[in-house]
Amino acid sequence: MYKIKKLAVFHSILELKGGNPIAIRLADGSLILLSSSEHANDYTLELMRKISGSSLSIIINKERMEYISNRDIKEQLYSISFSENFDSDTCQNLSCSVMINKQSILNGAVVSIEQNKTVLNLLETMKINHIIPSIVMCYTKSNNQNKTLTDTGIVVLEYTEFSNPLITEKNLKILSRASVPILMCKETEVVSFRSKYGSSDLFAIILKEGDKQQCPKVRVHSQCITGDLLDSLKCDCGSQLKSAIKILSLSGGILLYMPQEGRNIGLLNKLRTYELQSHGLDTIDANLALGFDSDQRNYVFASEMLRLLRVSEVKLITNNPDKGAQLKYGGIEVSETIQLKVNVFEEAKSYLETKKHRSGHNL
Repeated sequence: MYKIKKLAVFHSILELKGGNPIAIRLADGSLILLSSSEHANDYTLELMRKISGSSLSIIINKERMEYISNRDIKEQLYSISFSENFDSDTCQNLSCSVMINKQSILNGAVVSIEQNKTVLNLLETMKINHIIPSIVMCYTKSNNQNKTLTDTGIVVLEYTEFSNPLITEKNLKILSRASVPILMCKETEVVSFRSKYGSSDLFAIILKEGDKQQCPKVRVHSQCITGDLLDSLKCDCGSQLKSAIKILSLSGGILLYMPQEGRNIGLLNKLRTYELQSHGLDTIDANLALGFDSDQRNYVFASEMLRLLRVSEVKLITNNPDKGAQLKYGGIEVSETIQLKVNVFEEAKSYLETKKHRSGHNL
């Protein structure tokens, strides 16, 4: 989700996912060299040491530090360094590994507070791109590093590029509308959308010309491959999807299918949280243990999809009060909220308890 002028940020995200280092020029003209802790390899780490002439630190955020240290803390970012050079396994253990020995993982480490605002902005950018929000970082000893960085092909960005990476303005367009008869309702149309600045494809399922109703029933459904496709017993997502489609097939309406897997941390990270849950964490604490927010979803695109369908008022099918609040903030009137009740299996009961007591869902 980037403007044209933010293409450099988009390219830097690809570099980080590829295990390559990038450089950021700070306000005073100095450079920091960094790579993703999750994707770093030993070659990258050695290259960073050689270019910078300095030792490296691993930066993690408050949520990850609370998990590995087993204590409540206040500061947003922490820098972890060691007297000896560390390898990529250490980076991954500190930033995202599930099976770690919390009592020994920080042995021999020097932990300090990292206060660089640009680093914090970068980690926020990584989070919305489903990358573990942790970096390996060093400050270069010389400001005259441009030629060295150019020769090695390292992307150099200005710190201002990370001040506000999210695009919140109207930027969707409708790509296509097609009749797609489904089992529950033959009178069904699928409308596809694409962001002008991003790669996410979105779609709306319109049943019985629901978009032509003055105030249609609407379900905003977050993608859940494990629940929607595999009928996972660990959540109620698949059951909610099927029940919502049944309701909409009777009276007509709209289902917005949003690509926000795992409360928008991505499928692979969601599977990591499943492993954490098997060791006693609930769904919220599992997200936090990886450095992500408890819920990273936003509904900017949902509001814009409804506007493009010329819908300004809805009866919202949801148990999540945050969805209604965000749609209202996006300019969509919510005249009624319809609770969605589904049967769940024993495996999902603790998940629902967490949604009810910690996220405020109406269950």
